[in-house]
Amino acid sequence: MKKPRSLIPFVAIFVAGFLAGVVFSAWKLESFGDRTVSPVSDRGPQQSGQSDLQARIEAIERMLAVNPKQVDALIQLGNDYFDLGNHDKAIVAYQKALLINPMNADVLTDLGISYRRSGKAQHAAKAFRKAHEVDPNHTVSLFNLGIVLRDDLKDPAEALKAWEEFLKQAPDSPHAVMVRPWVKQLQEKLGQASETTGSGSKQ
Repeated sequence: MKKPRSLIPFVAIFVAGFLAGVVFSAWKLESFGDRTVSPVSDRGPQQSGQSDLQARIEAIERMLAVNPKQVDALIQLGNDYFDLGNHDKAIVAYQKALLINPMNADVLTDLGISYRRSGKAQHAAKAFRKAHEVDPNHTVSLFNLGIVLRDDLKDPAEALKAWEEFLKQAPDSPHAVMVRPWVKQLQEKLGQASETTGSGSKQ
């Protein structure tokens, strides 16, 4: 006589599938947020929806306990910790995602922002440089790099280089309006002159 088959494996598969659907539908909605750092003060943790974020974090961590190499889940976990303001845990999640896919410029940029908000400016600059290295068209990493170099690392010459390159690559970007006066200020401070502060698409 056959033994009845256990329902446990089927229940586990159903739960894992349900959690994956919740996580990845949320990831599609939230993975392309603002990836810039502030030259004055950083945005703090989100005050609304924290219970929802915490519930999703717990669901993702249960999923990763079964399969720790789900890169999209790791990225979402990092994003959720980021939004809670827990940047130390966001850094860990982003680092694990980058071990699987080291060529993701968006994750490198989010990692850089989390480093900066954790007071690790050198690590932040390294992450932003790496983001631009793996994707030379990823101009937001240059924008962020300039802010960290100028405001945190007190290196105006390197900040100027980053922002001049940013203006060459993205002269019509909304951020270019902010960067042009910063470039002009640094050029005056360093006694330099450049055409990159011109308007429009002049390069």
